Amino acid sequence: IRSGLSERLGDPSLTILQMATGIILTTVILHYTRELRGAMLSIYFMVMTFGIFALDRRRQMAMAGFTLFCFTTLQVYEWLETPQQAIFSFLIGHWIILALILCWFIYMGGYIHNLQSRVRDQRENLRDAHTRMEAIAVRDDLTGLYNRRHFLERLEEELSLANRNHTPLYLAIIDLDHFKQVNDNYGHHSGDEVLSRFARIASQSLRKSDLLARYGGEEFVVLFPHASEGASEAALERLRNQFSEQHYDFAPELHTSFSAGLTAYQEGETADQLTKRADTALYDAKSRGRDRIAKLP
Repeated sequence: IRSGLSERLGDPSLTILQMATGIILTTVILHYTRELRGAMLSIYFMVMTFGIFALDRRRQMAMAGFTLFCFTTLQVYEWLETPQQAIFSFLIGHWIILALILCWFIYMGGYIHNLQSRVRDQRENLRDAHTRMEAIAVRDDLTGLYNRRHFLERLEEELSLANRNHTPLYLAIIDLDHFKQVNDNYGHHSGDEVLSRFARIASQSLRKSDLLARYGGEEFVVLFPHASEGASEAALERLRNQFSEQHYDFAPELHTSFSAGLTAYQEGETADQLTKRADTALYDAKSRGRDRIAKLP
């Protein structure tokens, strides 16, 4: 075990090997303590207890069979070696007692092993459920992007970092143009397809360090940490062009676009103030005909 070689085996803890060694040594001890054999049989049970939490029922039956084989071999050897000292009733009595208790160990060991398996499965199920709940808490079901609540939490963190380190930070609010008409003309399922398509394109187009989230309905937000105004605007323009080139099976004639408002974080302002300025820039883009990016200093 210390050398690490046991890690290559199916039983890295060497439970079976240790139990087999203990059973053999116990059998040798019983040979030299014939007068105390009834009490010394309990050493077998100590060895079986060693594996009751580690072995399944099949392997426990194998170890019980090995124990019974060793004890039977000892009795046969002593009968043949010193028949005058052997008391047949004692031999049979000891054998039956050992066999019955070994059967009890097999039953209890199997029960404990099954109980451990159920507890392990329940723990895995709880861990999976916890993971799913965590994902639900921060992710939007439809697009898989971060949701509004998680974005606002991250926004506060990024504002603190930008304020402390005096690093640039840009926020963009994106609104899909004429999205209500898509739902009205083609159905909500088609609208969901447009939202999912935008989320997929945006996730692939933006940097991994950029924070993309669904803000609500057909609105999305992007946070550009450690980026210049030119780089942020170029990323949005690239995304706008890619989104406008999309084709949809449910409506080949459909042309999708978005409007975006981009603004820079000013030291000392709150998340609400920054968001309002980005929202003002968005409405400026809409008022000028949509399908464009508007900036506020």
